[in-house]
Amino acid sequence: MKLLLNATLIAALGLCAGACTVVTDPSSGSSAASSGGSSGSATTPQQTTEFARANLERLRNDMAAGQGEYLGSLAALLGVGADQQPAFFAFTKDKFNVLFPNERTTATEMLAVLEREMRTDPRFDPRLALN
Repeated sequence: MKLLLNATLIAALGLCAGACTVVTDPSSGSSAASSGGSSGSATTPQQTTEFARANLERLRNDMAAGQGEYLGSLAALLGVGADQQPAFFAFTKDKFNVLFPNERTTATEMLAVLEREMRTDPRFDPRLALN
């Protein structure tokens, strides 16, 4: 009986571990986890905000440069397609001073301005922003 219980526990732990992916950024000490088997699921505004909070300085740097891994990830979270990402990168570079008016700009503030600016730009579908 004990052997059967141990085997069941090990199998259950294996299934749980298989359904969760943890990505760690060693340079920042932060990590992100995703669960479930579907990679095509929609992100929520809360997930986008958490990403921006955890990576605000990297996003600030990428937006200033008009390119970068973190900016690409933000674009994907916002639903910007791969074909629109070059325009999105240029857009955030052009709008950098609006998105980051000062050094104390928070992720939430930046995302609110980004959403507002994206909604007024005809290159972007109004449904792409945070909703």
